[in-house]
Amino acid sequence: MKVIFSQSSIFDDDIGYIAISADSSYVPIYIDGTLIGHTPFDQPIPLIAGNHFISIHPLSVSRPFRQYGPNDSMKNIYIINRDTVKVHLNTYLLNQESKKRTQEDKYTRYISIGLSALVVWQFWILSG
Repeated sequence: MKVIFSQSSIFDDDIGYIAISADSSYVPIYIDGTLIGHTPFDQPIPLIAGNHFISIHPLSVSRPFRQYGPNDSMKNIYIINRDTVKVHLNTYLLNQESKKRTQEDKYTRYISIGLSALVVWQFWILSG
């Protein structure tokens, strides 16, 4: 029996590679929100060409709107066909940036709650 249509490789499109290193061992690496593994990596990781986001933190279930786009704790890289991109992650800085972003989100929520309370109070004064 002869196969007429088949896929020549795992990926349909051309692929590129990313070689990831970090300043610490056993750091979880997430690419586009998916856990790829823990550092150190022996081989470059194959990826489809295009934009990808690398992080040491998983996407948040409790904060789902933070995952739709890059933030300071993610690195945005562009993979070129048949090329290897080398990335070194400074885990301390990425962790500090993530904590800073979380603190800023908390302040934003507090300000929103305060402004909402002021609006409700104004309506209460106007209605009474």
